[in-house]
Amino acid sequence: MNDTKIPAIGEPFGGGFFAGLYYENGIRHALIVAPKAEGQAGSLKWGERGETGARSLIDGLANTRALGDDHPAAKFCRDLRIGGFDDWHLPAIDQMSVLRANLTPEDDHVPAQTTAEAFKEGGTEAFDISEWYWTSTEWSGGYAWVQDFSYGYQTTSVKDWSLRVRAIRKCPI
Repeated sequence: MNDTKIPAIGEPFGGGFFAGLYYENGIRHALIVAPKAEGQAGSLKWGERGETGARSLIDGLANTRALGDDHPAAKFCRDLRIGGFDDWHLPAIDQMSVLRANLTPEDDHVPAQTTAEAFKEGGTEAFDISEWYWTSTEWSGGYAWVQDFSYGYQTTSVKDWSLRVRAIRKCPI
């Protein structure tokens, strides 16, 4: 563990905004969500049906690397260069759980899970409550995991549907 000061949820950090801490293989990481204007895509396919090997529940970077250029959601994240960083990736399902737990804006169904103003309903960085977001975690040859920010549901979706994408990066802390 290094001496990096842990910022508040939603505070600018590492090219984006601090989204929380999580452990990957026993190592504590800061999870950083990309700025919405640069790091979110409105409607991309995960990819075509077929097995890819992107099955990690915790390591979105490994999953994203496993997906080739014919996987638009992962390619969008891999191609990003934000804040001097080029290790942006599509979050794994457990990483997406951290985003949902710490950055869910308020809506008619749930109270806000975040105190970060920019991520509250109507904020410049807020997740789109009425939309589903891809994760990098594959379920099967035809399906990948997705995240809802309204009720917090995680389920699977057909890979060739178009859904939202929000890039993240991680760094040991």
